Amino acid sequence: MSQRKLLRLLAFLLAGITAQSSGAEVRENLRANQHDVVVYGGTPGGVTSAIAAAREGASVVLLEQTSHVGGLSTSGLNRDEGEHMDRSTLGGLSDKFTIEAAKRSGTETEGSKGARIWQSHIAERVFLEMLNEAGVEVRYGQLLETVEKSDLQISSLHVRGGDVYKAQVYIDATYEGDLMAAAGVSYTVGREARDEYNESKGGVRYMDEKVAVSPFDVNGTLLFGVMPGKPPEEFSASEHPICYNIRLNLTRDVQNMVPIQKPLNYDPRQHELLARCIEAGYLSSVHKIFSGMEIPGTSKVELNNCQFSYVSMSIPGAQTTWAEASFEEREKIHRRYRDYTLGMLWFLKTSARVPQKMRDQMAQLGFCKDEWQDNSHWPWYLYIRAARRMKGRYILTQADVIEKRKKEDAIHIGSHFIDSHHVTRYAVDNDHFINGGRMWQEGQQFDIPYRSITPSAEECKNLLVPVCVSASNVAFAAIRLEPTWMHLGEAAGIAAAQSIAEGVSVQRISVPKLQLEIVEAGIPLRWNELEAE
Repeated sequence: MSQRKLLRLLAFLLAGITAQSSGAEVRENLRANQHDVVVYGGTPGGVTSAIAAAREGASVVLLEQTSHVGGLSTSGLNRDEGEHMDRSTLGGLSDKFTIEAAKRSGTETEGSKGARIWQSHIAERVFLEMLNEAGVEVRYGQLLETVEKSDLQISSLHVRGGDVYKAQVYIDATYEGDLMAAAGVSYTVGREARDEYNESKGGVRYMDEKVAVSPFDVNGTLLFGVMPGKPPEEFSASEHPICYNIRLNLTRDVQNMVPIQKPLNYDPRQHELLARCIEAGYLSSVHKIFSGMEIPGTSKVELNNCQFSYVSMSIPGAQTTWAEASFEEREKIHRRYRDYTLGMLWFLKTSARVPQKMRDQMAQLGFCKDEWQDNSHWPWYLYIRAARRMKGRYILTQADVIEKRKKEDAIHIGSHFIDSHHVTRYAVDNDHFINGGRMWQEGQQFDIPYRSITPSAEECKNLLVPVCVSASNVAFAAIRLEPTWMHLGEAAGIAAAQSIAEGVSVQRISVPKLQLEIVEAGIPLRWNELEAE
């Protein structure tokens, strides 16, 4: 332990002794769940936030809505996507997790063109061990109800069931930004028009040509998955964020396989557009429908929505209400995706409208017996690529990702592509439909500033938001990666402890000191020499 961290730990211990000067105060703290830092959301960014703050000497509780930590990294997203990033920008707790999870999974640490790959159940085990090692308490089933504020600070967080959590600093690490919204911090959902931030990629986009398949049934009704209305004008604003889907793992190993069975509520009409695309010759194999990635050393395949496919695992438009929906409404939306995905698997496995070659491909696969055993082998999380995005002290835009890329208050170097799957699907005419929203641009290094994870001081002084960061839709498309969120989460945890130690708001901490701590934690903040040239 460095001398700086030792001094900080002693300061926290002294503060704890002072706070416990009377038995009445101790009882009140226990009743109200008093901590230095409360992290809401057990996503990978939440896990690293909690561990980093605890390492700095803070008392921390991690509140998770489900019964499992790890977000998508334990719910079917089995890689760090290092093949699309510059690995020289990665380090810290993110590296510790990915190296260990890949090692225990028996996968190649640097396989798949630079990606580290793991199995979901092993990833959860690694996260839990890291949290336990840091002394972080995890509480499950914590559904946010209300937030109380005083003097522009969160004073307490209330969850269903009556528990109240009080802390000096709060971190919102949810994919949805629920705590941020409840605290009255400004945010947005969807896509800004091109003109709002002068972004060439902003707003509604049509990178793909219209598809010569009718989107209507014999009665003139739109098919499932086709949204009502005319295709919006290109580059206009849109309420619809990037698509969601279930990121599923299947296996070819019959010893570890639970067969795909016909859904009780199976409706082949949901797959009519898919059938027509197959019959028209647009989709000739299962691999053109799913983005199917092998998990090395196993018989498992990681299925994802294929952004280059005409029809895949998303339900265009179903993602739109998620951010503002209640927990009950979100569960219904999640169930809709699950029913649709299971129906699609069954359709591809059994329908006479699917060529025998494709049916044979699908018949080789089944659910993984060793994954998500308490959820019928389905991932716990829906893949929420983007929901709310904070409007904080600095809003990152396209220019920050590809032009003005250096930031004085950098806390992480991003390097991923500007990457968006399809968002919408509309009928063009009786014989054509079009998918919209896709973006794809080669990545390069760009700084993510501390200001982008802090709200305006006029809105909240003790909240950090490392996942729903302050960015336009275009910039967020280059940020929305779990390793990026893990790095920002680690920086947020360090910043939270620093805010407490310095006795100032999160906006007023010493950023140079924070940057020294970040580098000491193993996170690079200097661009590599090739990029600098």
